[in-house]
Amino acid sequence: MEARKVQRVGYSTLTVSLPRDWVQEVKLNAGDIVSLKREDDDSLKLIPGTEHKREEVRNCVINSDLCNSPNLLARVIKANYILGHDTIQVVARDKLEKVHLEEIRETTQHLNGISIVEQTLKQVVLQSFVDPTRFPINGLLRRLYIIVSSMVDASIKALLVARPELAVEVIHMEEESDKIYWLIVRQLLLAVRDRSTASKIGIESPLHILGNRVVAKTLEEMADSAKNIASEILALEDMEITSENILKDISKFAGQVNQISKQSIEALFTGEIRRANEAVEMVLSAENDERRLTEKILSHVKDVSRATSLRIIIRNLGQIAKYCKIIGEITINRVMENPSEICEYLSDSTPRPR
Repeated sequence: MEARKVQRVGYSTLTVSLPRDWVQEVKLNAGDIVSLKREDDDSLKLIPGTEHKREEVRNCVINSDLCNSPNLLARVIKANYILGHDTIQVVARDKLEKVHLEEIRETTQHLNGISIVEQTLKQVVLQSFVDPTRFPINGLLRRLYIIVSSMVDASIKALLVARPELAVEVIHMEEESDKIYWLIVRQLLLAVRDRSTASKIGIESPLHILGNRVVAKTLEEMADSAKNIASEILALEDMEITSENILKDISKFAGQVNQISKQSIEALFTGEIRRANEAVEMVLSAENDERRLTEKILSHVKDVSRATSLRIIIRNLGQIAKYCKIIGEITINRVMENPSEICEYLSDSTPRPR
């Protein structure tokens, strides 16, 4: 940050000089055009040339010979995807190893909108066909929430009516939740680099980028917890599960958790601070219910393996509720960014109310 004095030229024109280092870096010359864009915070963004002509090169080349650690190539490809690179070229000096080809294929299956468009012995070219403007952030977050909610519902139904195939389906749904999560991260990182992209995908403030990243990660963790529930239900497949009363208690607790998640995510989208606060308070109540239900299982279910699986199911339901507390707190923080009837922001010179 550096300060420069505004000077008057003629009767009405105000000017300010440009930093020499920046001018040289962007190769700006006298007579060239620059674009000025007014931001939401009343600052001005200075863009060499016209904004629509300044497009970043989003192509990268990965040297697979240097990716000799397990799954390193897969993680490098995923990192370049979320960084917004449209073309990812994986190359080798002699030929691509079999393990690298397997990592490439598996990784593309777990990412939205990317596929292999060219392959030879020495290289594979991946192309992303994702148009950022087609995927508003709130829409993606809502899709991720719907998947999580459906996973919890399907898991508990698998337990109540003894349908293990529903638990298997939940595990497949978790793979879809991962795809949406990585697409959200990609969108958010693109928004960091390009404010025009941020506006098009519904990012109203740079402050929301970090909050949305936390919400997305929280929803992704909730999906993992739902998958854990499904896995435990599959482990119970050959057992006589437990009494009807305990099954009803688990079903009731799952419904409570789903209500909390719905309350927290709707508060986030509507910006209702009281609704968000209610969701946080509901989490505190759920923690007590989780404790009581756990004690009931340990006292009534004598088979250790069965009790352990049921305890894991309850713990993961409780963890989903705890994640909702994070979403509720982010919503409250977001509402506090602007003055409201609850909270006024006064300058130092404004008289304090008495």
